[in-house]
Amino acid sequence: MPWRLKELIPEALKKAGGKEKLKRGLVLSAWKEVAGKELAQLTEPVALEAGTLTVRVADAVVAHQLTYSRLALLRRYGERFPGVVKEIRFVVGPVEAPPPPPSAPSENPEAARKALTLAQSAPPELRERVARAALALFRRTQGRPCPICGSPSETHPCPTCQRLLESPWVRKEAERLKRGRPSGLEGEALLVARHLARQSLLSEMEALYPQALRDASLRPLLRDLAQRFGALFPGETLPEAVRSLLAKEA
Repeated sequence: MPWRLKELIPEALKKAGGKEKLKRGLVLSAWKEVAGKELAQLTEPVALEAGTLTVRVADAVVAHQLTYSRLALLRRYGERFPGVVKEIRFVVGPVEAPPPPPSAPSENPEAARKALTLAQSAPPELRERVARAALALFRRTQGRPCPICGSPSETHPCPTCQRLLESPWVRKEAERLKRGRPSGLEGEALLVARHLARQSLLSEMEALYPQALRDASLRPLLRDLAQRFGALFPGETLPEAVRSLLAKEA
């Protein structure tokens, strides 16, 4: 007689931890994605207590440099687990070498959020295992890459990028990028700001081109937009009509 799933779950998960243990495990496992591949090789998350994430760092120089990235790291954690990580503390100590990455597709940041939400609605004794099962399921979910960040998603832009597109702070930074000024953003927020700046520059060039075609006095403005676009996106080609018009003026 086949086993029934509802009979197996209580026995298999009876030793699972509660909500805080669930949060701690998900936060620590997300460090590699939050910090990035390079930093993850020099650091190791070791504890999450009362909203403070403790990260062990290989040496004092790296620890000092990371203090300048603390706010950016907190923002990334806030995007994945709102309200969970409120502070990051760096301590110097031996760092265990990370294991070789598995041959699996990169994790969609939405997966951890969905797993956490689903697990919190389960009984306390089941939450950790429910989260693990849900995370594994969401990781296997296939979707086309988000046009902004490249993460697999069933919606486009992905939910993370969609929220960032609506952020006044990200939009303000996009304006800075468009004007040729540096931005303090990192990660997905920077990708979204660059996307907004690109759209804005292309839109302004498209609107100005017909007028510049008739009025030569407007062509310096068009060239300025083109130069800012080229500086921000050196690998991209200008719209053909704009490129052709400015080539005649050269």
